[in-house]
Amino acid sequence: MSYAIIRNAKYKRENLMAVYRHDERKNKHYSNKDIDRTKSHLNYSLKDPEFNYVKEFDKILKKYDLKGQIKTVSNIACEYMITSDNDFFKRIGEEETKRYFATAYTLYIERI
Repeated sequence: MSYAIIRNAKYKRENLMAVYRHDERKNKHYSNKDIDRTKSHLNYSLKDPEFNYVKEFDKILKKYDLKGQIKTVSNIACEYMITSDNDFFKRIGEEETKRYFATAYTLYIERI
């Protein structure tokens, strides 16, 4: 039986560049042996960042004229991972997989 997976991770400013490099597959080597770089060309984004995550954060601060002190212990970003098990995606195929992620994006991300 398949299942949905939703994971939330919080990050401090000092972690954003590493998260960006990992998410956008900019690294040459990964400690996670499940990452198959030969399949990276199959990845796609529903919304590509214009800049790296640190610059994106700074752009938001400026755009909304946000005030306040951000300490080194402050969490400044949340990452949501929405997925399912491999059998589920094999069963529904590529087009339905894209629809699954587009729907998840609309339901969870755009409403935040």
